[in-house]
Amino acid sequence: MDSARRDPREMTDEETMRWMEELVNKLVEEKGSAGGACSLEAVKNPVRRNILNVLDERALEINEISERVGVTGRALSYHLNFLNSSYFIQIEGSRVDLTPGGVSVVRSDKRRMEQKKNRRRNNGET
Repeated sequence: MDSARRDPREMTDEETMRWMEELVNKLVEEKGSAGGACSLEAVKNPVRRNILNVLDERALEINEISERVGVTGRALSYHLNFLNSSYFIQIEGSRVDLTPGGVSVVRSDKRRMEQKKNRRRNNGET
């Protein structure tokens, strides 16, 4: 479950799912509950989803995220902390990166967008 040693973007879908399962099991053992670990509630918000998507290629500094998503100050801190406490991102100083759980969400978004694009293409839309 140590995502700090390996870029989670290099993990397979199966590895990211296994990481999330191990996280939930570890939290249940330690705390008696998984709490909000990898909670879909965390990614329902469009700002938080956008934050995950801007981290798709690499880790970013908080100020870079702020510029890319157009959110600043307390609002940005709130969303970053929500994603961090849900284990979708990890924050080290001012550097933010995806966890395997965050990578899984980004991949899911990409697949959904590709499917939507293919349906439009198949229906003769542009």
